[in-house]
Amino acid sequence: MKNDGDKGGHSPIPVSDRQTYDPPASQRITRVRSALHVVIAVIALLAIGTSIPHWGGDEFPVMSLVIYVAGMVFIAMPLCLCYEALLKSYTEQQQMRRSSPT
Repeated sequence: MKNDGDKGGHSPIPVSDRQTYDPPASQRITRVRSALHVVIAVIALLAIGTSIPHWGGDEFPVMSLVIYVAGMVFIAMPLCLCYEALLKSYTEQQQMRRSSPT
């Protein structure tokens, strides 16, 4: 049986030089992934910051929940879908390159 698992660490290109050999699509993917991480962190910090005045009280921090849900649904989710589309496109391009006769 053929084992086509992750071959990540066995590239002939040294890790330090990989950035120069990466196609522009992979750099775009890296930027979108970083932006997604930053957006999620900012939304979470805003939600936490909004809930701080309610700590120790009897009231539920509704505004914190609204900020978190709205931020995740209207900002992070479209960015996540964009990231997924970029990954899928990049994977398809790589498969096309491997299967095309040169």
